[in-house]
Amino acid sequence: MRTALFLMVLWVSPSRAAGDAVIVNSGSTNTPGFRIVVERSGKAIYTPMPRKSDTNLKPRTLHLRQALVTRLYSDLEAGKPLAGLPRGGCIKSASFSSSLIIEFAGVKTPDLSCPDHGNPRLQALIKDASEIVKLF
Repeated sequence: MRTALFLMVLWVSPSRAAGDAVIVNSGSTNTPGFRIVVERSGKAIYTPMPRKSDTNLKPRTLHLRQALVTRLYSDLEAGKPLAGLPRGGCIKSASFSSSLIIEFAGVKTPDLSCPDHGNPRLQALIKDASEIVKLF
């Protein structure tokens, strides 16, 4: 029975996570990174990625405005294929900079902390991610 329950959890978890948008900040030498899982329901879970010295960091949950969530998912759909968005990158310090991406449907956006290269789909995703990050 335990094996069946374990297998059921493994089977259900990836499919649910695959439908969620996940904003990921890689962190840098000086700042910890984080993940924000944004569910279509509006529930957003911020999970810090602590370094060894950061032991008191705990996940936080907010309920986002539905208009913001709808816009995010609409912009992600409009941006498909996400792998085809401009990936020109930008010049950053190797140890003091971080990257910001959105993972959605098994694909990652380019670094949203770099310029948008005049691409309106990329501009929309940068705006959405920045707005959500600021709420935390």
